Amino acid sequence: MKGRTDPPRFFLDRGLGSRIVPGGLRAAGWTVTTMDERYGFERSQSIPDVEWIIDATGLGECLLTKDIAIATRAPEARIVVMNDARLFALANARLTGPESLGQFLRNEQAIFRWAARVKPPFAAAIYEHGVRRRTLRYP
Repeated sequence: MKGRTDPPRFFLDRGLGSRIVPGGLRAAGWTVTTMDERYGFERSQSIPDVEWIIDATGLGECLLTKDIAIATRAPEARIVVMNDARLFALANARLTGPESLGQFLRNEQAIFRWAARVKPPFAAAIYEHGVRRRTLRYP
């Protein structure tokens, strides 16, 4: 069907946990993979950000994280740019699991729209009610 796109798939950084956020997103119909699912619990605790960013973007997944600083740290921002990543990060890293889930779900339409229409690479900050582009500090 013309104009139809597949729904985005998401990879969740370890900071979003492996139960509350992914379980809630799945219940809402999102397709998600957690760090623990992909790498196992032991490995997921120490895998460098640059490695999982490369892996997930290589599989066509959007990135979900609590770490918006990825957009400002040169090694991670470089990898986001070089791999055409679509990065969505909570603007407030101090949110609890249920609060994080709520912010993603409240912004679901905007997140899905960005994932489908905004040309990567990009970093988008998720706020209580809205999604805003963040500057990638590379080069």
